[in-house]
Amino acid sequence: MKKDVLATDKKCCRKKNEAHKKFGCGQMFRGRRRGFVGVWCMAAIWMVVCTACGESDVHISQPEQAVTVHDSSFQQEEKAAVENSVNVNGKRFTLTLFDFTSRLNAEKNQRGEKDMYLMEKWKKNGQVTKDNKGVKIQYYYYDDSNTNLTATVEADSEKLVNVGCGTTLSYFTGKDKDKNNSDNVIYQAALAAQIVCGYDCSYLNTIQNIFYATTKGVDTSLYYDGFVFSFTTKTNHANKDNDLMMFRVFPVEESLKEEWKLKEYQP
Repeated sequence: MKKDVLATDKKCCRKKNEAHKKFGCGQMFRGRRRGFVGVWCMAAIWMVVCTACGESDVHISQPEQAVTVHDSSFQQEEKAAVENSVNVNGKRFTLTLFDFTSRLNAEKNQRGEKDMYLMEKWKKNGQVTKDNKGVKIQYYYYDDSNTNLTATVEADSEKLVNVGCGTTLSYFTGKDKDKNNSDNVIYQAALAAQIVCGYDCSYLNTIQNIFYATTKGVDTSLYYDGFVFSFTTKTNHANKDNDLMMFRVFPVEESLKEEWKLKEYQP
């Protein structure tokens, strides 16, 4: 079935080979950046690594969906994006944090975006810890104005376990010049997921739709094509403006779909 994609997606795909030759080896760009460290220092308290997420403890209204087309379900094109692991998920991404950052910059460049990620701006979030299978993991966060990336990395293999994107709930549900902030946050989360999962840029719409679906409050974690897409929130009882929310994606072995009772996303 032919997939409908946005014009920008079609354009970026035509440039794919050229851009990845230029930037795929890990070149970093210098870009603008504004501080937002304080809130995400709190994220260390509640950012979890490898388990399916339960229901949110903060309820929000379903944001308007920015994506205007529903492309058909897609199949994984780059199986090498995931490999087996002895961690609690049974799977991990094949990209390192460096590889992920490099490819994310290449994709942003294709889309004409000027702000790029600097490798040195990734900060460790706490000390190395272990998951329930004894695999050593390290949390990272990248502060980028109102929207922030997070990553969990296996300390020994240096491969990614999950990638997240989040902000404060007050920002997520707000507007900027009559545009929903939620649309931008979900776009950034979907772009990161597209890169780490190895999908072609024309599939960005589907990934955004999956993340939108997790905000409905019914199934905050959805299984699709071997990946779990999740939405979590955390209440800050001292200051409601600092309630946190996060979108994450991570691969899991198929047996965990039934064990965790994950609902499969249906386009």
